[in-house]
Amino acid sequence: MMNRADLTFRLLVSSFSRFATGLAGLRAVAFAASAASTAVVSVVSLATFGAAAADAPTTPPSGAASPPVATAVGTLTPFSTKQVGGNLYGWQFQALRGVKNQTRYALVKDDELGIPVVEAHADAAAGALGVRLDAEAKQTPYLRFKWRVGNLIESSDPRTKAGDDYTARVYVTFVSDPDRAGLRERTENALARTVYGETPPKAALAYVFTHKAKYGEIIVSPFTWRVKKIVVDADPNSVGKWKSFERNVYEDYKRAFGEEPTHISGIAIMVDTDNTGEKASARFGDVSLGVK
Repeated sequence: MMNRADLTFRLLVSSFSRFATGLAGLRAVAFAASAASTAVVSVVSLATFGAAAADAPTTPPSGAASPPVATAVGTLTPFSTKQVGGNLYGWQFQALRGVKNQTRYALVKDDELGIPVVEAHADAAAGALGVRLDAEAKQTPYLRFKWRVGNLIESSDPRTKAGDDYTARVYVTFVSDPDRAGLRERTENALARTVYGETPPKAALAYVFTHKAKYGEIIVSPFTWRVKKIVVDADPNSVGKWKSFERNVYEDYKRAFGEEPTHISGIAIMVDTDNTGEKASARFGDVSLGVK
């Protein structure tokens, strides 16, 4: 399905820089590359989503409207300090072209925590909130976040495209380093630059909630080898409960990809059900990246 591949690329391309235009031309180049390998064509196809911002509604979902802003580590404003019903400045809504329904995000007050949090609802929908960063994974390795999932996605399956939906996930993207890129990555990057005008990041980690896999399991995305999903909660009884997480992104990357990570380029949160057609909801507390 083009939409999921589209989102993967959007999150990978530092998801938070300028978006290319001219969708028709990009699609033409993508289809012209059909004689190339499947992996390369996939990356080129992902690039078509770079133009989706031009087709997105001028008024994004409640609380999500904000221009792309480069946010320095240590100055990332917590959700808890923002105004309920207000603007999520610094976070950009990532719409998906071809998806009829977009995940809705809004700042609400959580009665249990007593502070503002981000609430997300998806009904056969997809879309994410992303923020741009420039951080050294080894120096600021600790990613801290919390969420409260509202339900299970019964037909989800983290290993298939048709089931690749999650009630909650947090992405961390990493920039591409041409000096370390292998032939496959260089080829995909070259094609992506041709059709998109930007180099996709090298990789992404996605921390997910799913009751269809084991805790701690690392699963390769069915849409691209560049994304590795780490199951941080697999307990069905987590529904309705706030859960806090602390992950060493530096160590997780080495474990997932078997090498040293490049710089961190961004973070995104997401609830999506566009593949399964189900409904899902979650709340997200503050997200931070720093030292121990």
